[in-house]
Amino acid sequence: MSNQFPKLVLLTAFFVLGGCAAGPNSSPHMVFERKGVAVPTMTQYQYCHGYGCSSQLSLTMGDADKQGLVQAFGTAQTPQQERAAMAKAVAYMEQMNAPKAGTENDIGGTFTGYGQPGQLDCEDESANTTTTLIFLQELGLIKHHRLRSQVTRGFFIGGWPHTSAAVVEASTGKSFAIDSWFENNGVKPHIVPYEMWSSGWDPEKDGPVPAELQ
Repeated sequence: MSNQFPKLVLLTAFFVLGGCAAGPNSSPHMVFERKGVAVPTMTQYQYCHGYGCSSQLSLTMGDADKQGLVQAFGTAQTPQQERAAMAKAVAYMEQMNAPKAGTENDIGGTFTGYGQPGQLDCEDESANTTTTLIFLQELGLIKHHRLRSQVTRGFFIGGWPHTSAAVVEASTGKSFAIDSWFENNGVKPHIVPYEMWSSGWDPEKDGPVPAELQ
C-alpha cells in the first residue's frame, strides 16, 4: 500500500486541480470529460469507484430504474424542497448500484476505508452524483436549478483537496454542493451552500448545516 499511496494522492490531485477553472455557468459534462469518462445517458452510463474513477461499471437505466428514481425524488415545490429531493435521489442511486459494483461497504471519507475493496473517493462520488442529477434533469424533475460542473476546495493550500457535485439555484445564482463523500454508501448527501462548503465545512467538525440554509 505504501507504494501505491503517493500515486493515488498525485492522481487525485491531478483530477481535482483540473477543475479549478470551472465556474457556476460550467457544463456538468466537464466532470466526465476531465476524467475521460463518457457523458452519461439513460442507455449507458459509467458508475465510478476505486478512487478517481479508476474502475468503471457500465450500466443502463431500465424502466424500473427510472420509475424508482422518480419515486425517490418525490415532489418538490420550492428550490429548497428540490435540493432535498435531489439528495434522496442520489441516495437511491447509490443503493441501487452498490450491489452491482461491489461498493455496498463504502465508508464515508477517503482514508478511513483506504485499502478495503469497494471504496469511493470524492472524485468517484462527484461523478456518480452528477450522473444522477443529469438523469433527474432528463426526466424533467429539476425545475428550480441548473446543473454545473463540480466544485473544488483545498488544492493542498489551506486544506486537503476535496471536490463535490453541485447545482445552481436558478432564481438566486447561488451554488450548492451536493456532497455524498462524507457518508457511507446509500446515505443522503449533504446539501451545503458553496460559500460554507468552500471554507472547509465538515459535518464532524462543524455539525450539520442549519435546515434553513440547505
